[in-house]
Amino acid sequence: MLQNKLFLRTMFMGILLLVAGCVQVPKKGGFDQVQQMVNERINVQPSWNQGVAENRQIEEALDTLLENELTAEGAIQIALLNNARLQARYEELGISQAELIQAGLLQNPTVFGFARFPTSSPGATNLEIGFLQNFLNILMLPARQKIAAAQFEQVKAEVAHDVLQVTAEAERAYYEALGAANIRHLRSRVVAAAQASYEFALRLHGAGNISDLSLSVEQGQFEESRISLVESENQLRAAREKLTKLMGLWGGRTKWRTPDQLPDIPPKEGILEQVETLAIMNRLDLEAARKKIDTFAQTLGTTIAWRWLADAETGVNAERDTDRQWVVGPEISIELPIFDQRQAKISQGEALLRREISELTALAVDIRSEVRLLRDKLIMQRYLIDHYKRVILPLRQRIVALTLEKYNYMLVGAFDLLAAKQQEFNAYTKYLEVVRDYWIIRADLGRAVGGRLPAVSPSTDKPAAPSRTPEGFKSPADGHEHKP
Repeated sequence: MLQNKLFLRTMFMGILLLVAGCVQVPKKGGFDQVQQMVNERINVQPSWNQGVAENRQIEEALDTLLENELTAEGAIQIALLNNARLQARYEELGISQAELIQAGLLQNPTVFGFARFPTSSPGATNLEIGFLQNFLNILMLPARQKIAAAQFEQVKAEVAHDVLQVTAEAERAYYEALGAANIRHLRSRVVAAAQASYEFALRLHGAGNISDLSLSVEQGQFEESRISLVESENQLRAAREKLTKLMGLWGGRTKWRTPDQLPDIPPKEGILEQVETLAIMNRLDLEAARKKIDTFAQTLGTTIAWRWLADAETGVNAERDTDRQWVVGPEISIELPIFDQRQAKISQGEALLRREISELTALAVDIRSEVRLLRDKLIMQRYLIDHYKRVILPLRQRIVALTLEKYNYMLVGAFDLLAAKQQEFNAYTKYLEVVRDYWIIRADLGRAVGGRLPAVSPSTDKPAAPSRTPEGFKSPADGHEHKP
């Protein structure tokens, strides 16, 4: 009867240990929280691809997004769906989730045994068996779980921050590519104008109406415009390749198309005076740094609390002597903290904690400085755009109109008219560059504040727009006066 009870108890304990060991690791542990942190800052939906069915869905989504002209939102969504480095970063969640589960598991017990054979008869074989469990491992289970949970929270914040970084990089690369395409198109028109001027000069030179010097000047301007066109073509190819790489595309999908012009700038900016506060509240790398400090603080506290109790094992030992008698009793093994009392570990932990606190302070200072600089650059960029629209472009248009009027009265030559037209094209090229840089700076500022700046609907009225544009060219931006 006693043996049956012992057997049942042993079976019950074995079942409990087996159930405790059968812990399932979630497939996408922590990703829902990452999505929530991202969605609180920007309106995008990151996706963690872990299966064949998800592969098919992503392929269909990519084809849909690439059917029409690529927008900034489309480029961002493709990057979040298809960027392989970002997908690899998501696996950090799985690693940290597994470490959290591992921290909540008991260490496996140790079973040992000995057999000693007698050297003379009579005598039975001496047997010894034992069962040991790390006692300290059981006591420290809650502390280990808290540390692993803090590390998991840190990883989630870091991964969400990486999602926002890829979003900002894709948005920035999109406007670089779109601006480069606009500039390249305008450069081709400059080349056409310079070529017409040079061919006209050739005819005049052939008739003996202009000197060799005048012909060489026209040829030099034509050749320089061709060089500028080649440079703009190289910049366009580099900008497209940068965005293509961020979106993780290859093959036929690299032939994506963009709109004909840059979008209108918003009529005004939102909360530029509050961007520092917004950055400190939203930046997930700051949040990850705070979580890292929590992890180091808990690790240090655990080291201090358990400094006097190192490795400790308890269990049961049974031995059968050569006279066939069994002796059974408890067994304990404790490390004596005589030489190593964890002084070095505690000192190291304190230094690591102080270092992380200083790193957090330095990061906050850097963020505030970056945000202020980008805010000021954005304000100045709006001023430049406004100045081009209200002063420089109308002035260049007026110069062309007046030169044309004098040309009709034969007061100036054709070269003067063509030169005025080329300068008008050059002014529009610089205007495109400042509009492109505005959107790039705005994307950088959005990244710096931990998301993106709130969108402002363009104004329906278009005050003080240029009176006209070069033939075949549309003004890419409009907005109200905004002085720094």
